[in-house]
Amino acid sequence: MSTRHSFLSTTGLIRPPSVASVAESTIPSRHAHSGGTKPGRRTPKAATKPAKQPPVLRAKAGVIPLGPAFVVGIAVFLSLLFIAAISCAFISDEDERSPFADLLDDTAANTPGIVLIGDDVDVDIDEPAVTIRWSIIACGQAFVLPGSGGTHGSAGCGLPNIPLNIFVDGTPEQVGCIPVIPLQSTDDPMRSIQNLFQFDDDHVLDVHRARFYPFDTYILTTSVRVEDRSANDQSLPIQHLSTISLTSSFVISSTEMATYTQDANGVQQLSGDLTLRISRPAEARMYALLLFGASWMLAHATVGLVAYSWRSEGSDKIRKQLVFILAVILVIPQLRSAMPDAPGFDDAIGFFPQMLVASAATIMLIAMMVKREIQAIEEITPPDEERKEAPAPLSTGLLKMRRGGASVDISHVRNLSRSFTAFGRPTGCPQ
Repeated sequence: MSTRHSFLSTTGLIRPPSVASVAESTIPSRHAHSGGTKPGRRTPKAATKPAKQPPVLRAKAGVIPLGPAFVVGIAVFLSLLFIAAISCAFISDEDERSPFADLLDDTAANTPGIVLIGDDVDVDIDEPAVTIRWSIIACGQAFVLPGSGGTHGSAGCGLPNIPLNIFVDGTPEQVGCIPVIPLQSTDDPMRSIQNLFQFDDDHVLDVHRARFYPFDTYILTTSVRVEDRSANDQSLPIQHLSTISLTSSFVISSTEMATYTQDANGVQQLSGDLTLRISRPAEARMYALLLFGASWMLAHATVGLVAYSWRSEGSDKIRKQLVFILAVILVIPQLRSAMPDAPGFDDAIGFFPQMLVASAATIMLIAMMVKREIQAIEEITPPDEERKEAPAPLSTGLLKMRRGGASVDISHVRNLSRSFTAFGRPTGCPQ
């Protein structure tokens, strides 16, 4: 069967569908495929991703920035250097001169006699009481026991060579006898046996200014009398009464005064009075004030969170802020315990009002959260009398008809009924 071709098809302007399909299938496509720039070359769908290269440090304004590994290494090195430097504070200086050496040298040279040194002062605020450890020292060649020189860094002072009776505030504390110290050999110096020339004395503190923590100050006044037991208990002058000036938590300022007392026979007995003023160092006061201020700032933060929650919506944010306020209630007592000497919780301007503010903020947040939860429930479930019955869902056919805007033409049904009615009537009227 021959196929006739039109003029356009023979000239190539229009090709039959069969010819066009054959030509498209045989001639390769010259269009670029997705994922490539050259025509006729396909790239694999699942191409392997190249390995991620480390970031290259580029110079900025002629300066190459430091890498993250180098910065971390420098931070670790500086931390270790700081720890090593601050640990050197625990190394004691063996050549350190005693703070009483100058006083004892001056006494041995100018006013030889008996000196009482308070080597240790233990202040107990909870009691309140203070314990002083006294050392009995004799200065001057006429008073020093041979072989015992060199005590407290002074070559002219040592142990007394006479038996002494020590009275502190009228109470005998040390019954005198010449100390007998054992020797290791005849060439070795005399060993130091502390209990042979030291004794402890307890005193009650005046606590009228204890409520001004950390600016609390304590005053102690004591009287000491020394008697020579070998000279029929004759009183001896006390050349100096002194204590250390600094402890771990307090600064001690001592003032001595030469006094005398009279016995029952009217005989004057020489004595010495010592007044101690005990206060806290500036570092301890600053540390306590910083903790005191931090506690008040946390208490104020709870009030700010309540004001913020009042203006916010929902109860989720209130739950997060409630957790923070509960943490503040737990942190404030810990900050109080971290203060020097950990004062009690009976503070009218610190701990009590701080805990009251934080507790009141907690109660307000809980009440606010409960109120908003109830409001949310009421909005979700309306009252029964306001509920309306929802209309029944439309069928799929009616829904399609409404969406398409179609209507049913029933005119042919009406024409059919009219034709049946006309068929039953007579065609003409009776004559």
